[in-house]
Amino acid sequence: MTDREGGGLTSGIGTLTPERFARVRAIFEAALAQPARDRQGFVKGACAGDAVLLREVEAMLAADATGAPLLDRPASTPSSSAPEEGRFPAGTVLAGRYRILGRLGQGGMGEVYRAHDLILNQLVALKFLAPAHLSEAALARFRNEVRIARQVSHPNVCRVYDLGMVEGLHFLSMEYIDGEDLASLLRRIGRLPQDKAIEFTRKICAGLGAAHERGVLHRDLKPANIMIDGRGQPRITDFGLAGLAAEIPLSDLRSGTPAYMSPEQKAGKDVTTRSDIYSLGLVLHEMFTGKARKDTQSSPSELVKDLDPAIERLILRCLEEDPKRRPSSALNVAMALPGADPVAAALAAGETPSPEMVAASQEKEGLSVRAAVICFAAVLLLIVPAAFSANPILLTTRAPLEIPPDALAFRSTQVLQQLGYPGRPADTAYGFDCCNGSNFRWIEQQPERDAILPGHQPPVARFWYRQHRRPLTTRARSVAYDAPANDQPGMIRLALDGAARLIALEVRPSDDEGPPAAAVDATALFEAAGLDRRRFSDATPRLTPPMAFDVRLAWMGRYRDDLQASVRVEAAWWRGRPVFFEVIGDWVRTDEEDDALPAALPYVLLITTAVAAVGALLVAWRNLRAGRGDRRGAAFVARVVFVCGLGQSILLGPRVVDLSVVEHWIVTFAIDVLVTLLSWVAYVAIEPFVRRQTPDALISWTRLQSARLRDSLVASHALVGIVVMLTITLVGNLVMWLVVRLWVIVLPPDAISSMSSTASFAGRLLQAVGSAFTFTLIILVLALVFRATLRRTWLADVATCLVTGAGGLYAYTGFVGFVSNGLFMYATLMLLRRFGYLAMFVAWWTYFTLNAVPASFDAWYSGWSLFTLGLIVGVAAWALWVILSDKRQPLTELTA
Repeated sequence: MTDREGGGLTSGIGTLTPERFARVRAIFEAALAQPARDRQGFVKGACAGDAVLLREVEAMLAADATGAPLLDRPASTPSSSAPEEGRFPAGTVLAGRYRILGRLGQGGMGEVYRAHDLILNQLVALKFLAPAHLSEAALARFRNEVRIARQVSHPNVCRVYDLGMVEGLHFLSMEYIDGEDLASLLRRIGRLPQDKAIEFTRKICAGLGAAHERGVLHRDLKPANIMIDGRGQPRITDFGLAGLAAEIPLSDLRSGTPAYMSPEQKAGKDVTTRSDIYSLGLVLHEMFTGKARKDTQSSPSELVKDLDPAIERLILRCLEEDPKRRPSSALNVAMALPGADPVAAALAAGETPSPEMVAASQEKEGLSVRAAVICFAAVLLLIVPAAFSANPILLTTRAPLEIPPDALAFRSTQVLQQLGYPGRPADTAYGFDCCNGSNFRWIEQQPERDAILPGHQPPVARFWYRQHRRPLTTRARSVAYDAPANDQPGMIRLALDGAARLIALEVRPSDDEGPPAAAVDATALFEAAGLDRRRFSDATPRLTPPMAFDVRLAWMGRYRDDLQASVRVEAAWWRGRPVFFEVIGDWVRTDEEDDALPAALPYVLLITTAVAAVGALLVAWRNLRAGRGDRRGAAFVARVVFVCGLGQSILLGPRVVDLSVVEHWIVTFAIDVLVTLLSWVAYVAIEPFVRRQTPDALISWTRLQSARLRDSLVASHALVGIVVMLTITLVGNLVMWLVVRLWVIVLPPDAISSMSSTASFAGRLLQAVGSAFTFTLIILVLALVFRATLRRTWLADVATCLVTGAGGLYAYTGFVGFVSNGLFMYATLMLLRRFGYLAMFVAWWTYFTLNAVPASFDAWYSGWSLFTLGLIVGVAAWALWVILSDKRQPLTELTA
């Protein structure tokens, strides 16, 4: 470090004449050309016994070895025959650690020495404090500020190392900077060129902002305390020392300090970050105009005719008398500057840009009006083909569900009445589900599969109906065929195929159901199932009903004569009424549940989830401790996830008002809160790494979190996401259709459950938002992990596609699904790389919304289908409107 206190020295290696410095520099450069083992001998010979010259050359070599390049000394360096020794002559070893190399300067606060740290083998600066300033109160405050200031680590801040004492004198060890202070530079050249001044300002703001984030105020910011190091980078010095200056009478302060104080600081009022902003404004005034503010009352533009008006507004705003009218932070000052992006400056300085800085970045621009119109036209052209191109390969086309759920529910009540259950239940629930894996695989192997599917015999999808004489409650979000368990007296559940034929029945009888029937008759069951009794013969029962029964029968036969596959019908009665019925293909194994998951899989998933949650919690805590966590963004995500989850719970929850549903609502609400907290933790854990590695990917996303719905970049990325997803969906569907026709049948299961009711459909739309967030977050985690492991972005993208595509291996599509999923993922990763996280999020939202219900113009669910298409077009229309009406505020407008 160098100092210029009290008109002292500017050189980091002593005060030399220009001629003598040129000789030192020549010997230093010649020594660097020598082999390391011969360098010391060469220097001694070149200096020819001149001890001062030898010491200066060795100091330069030591600085070069520590990675601190030297700035060429200006020709106007004050001349002197030799540097003053000061209190500690060169060669003195202090505290058994610091070897004094020479005095750098002296000022009101004390002396500054250049020294060599013998333990760490690096050059340091030692600033000794004058004894007159060492009151106990001052020292206590000084120690506290040094303790805080040493935590500030930034490339544009001079590091403070430690506080020590020798011979009754307190000293501060800090980073040694060989260069020239800004005050000396401005006296030499008058003012900085505007582009260089902007560059310096950004870096000074970065260093000042880093200190403010740690709670450290400078309180003595001035050109003399800003060094320009050997690489030409500005470095702020004397953090933590200004606190001691507050204990000193005004007459004893260093020369020039009062001229850079804020009005509130002069008045003895509270000093805040805005006080440093005022001092920063004075520094900016001097850098851009070449004149100190105290020397002129003219406006900056009067002093420099070609000064950018935005810079003048910024300087005058920093110099407002009222602190509330000044920029709130150094970050806002940096964002108000014209020219380079503050995010790029932060990354170049090795820092993680803050979310606010990312949101203010101009690294990416929105679409032009022409491009936006073309994209919107593409949406209109692609929306219908993308939606309907999936129909040829969807189950709802091959095996159409032509009866709406309300009609199927009415048919279910009719079947129950015909079977002897005419009672009116207290609660009912119904819906569609898919898919019967055993039937699906069997149909897939049949040559006449296209003729089998439309008849729903055997069925792949089914409609289920449940009723109970009490409210149906479950700890799950909504009632399903298996939730709650059908194990309470009075519970009934049945299943129909797509043609409203009975395929399953389970009744839990109760003791108060009346007298037993006269005889067992299977005719009603066969009629409800749409089976011809003449095609079936008696067989030995294989299935054991899960309820009480006193008669059990079974039959073997066929659906129809032209279908040779055997079908088994099993039934059981209790007191003359049927309590169990199931139509099952002979290809289904009856000794275990169809498509059962491995017994250990739930535990593996639970352990994996727990480990991931704990890991995310630890990383999130670390990010918060380091000040990197985006609390505002995490709160935004948490609100969206909670609203979507709670909305689904309300839409899909029980409709009966009863004390028995209290537990359901408590459990459901607790689950929604838990999922919300996990989303918050996951976002805090992951987002800082994305912001550090690819901050431009979060620009539009961060702006969306600030509810900037009329931001052109937000609208542009949303529009691009819709267009890209519609395009790759159309291409993917066409490829899958070709595979279906030329290779193997591919029938991916649809979102049939959302077709159960209007509430289910609305819940599906809310789920699309949460699914898009969850899916994109998983993609980010995988991409980050693979990027850190493989060290190559393209390798990380390929690995991410392989992992996510592997899910297709376990679906009905097999290897085809693996390839399709992988390519689909690669396209969205390219969207992330080019346009950012918001574009990828909107793309996946488009995908999940587009697949919320099959596309149709004439089916009973066509209203829902048209609504999803209209919703996507509506978002695209909003994006176009924002882009067209964007007035494009000046980029240099200062954020208050």
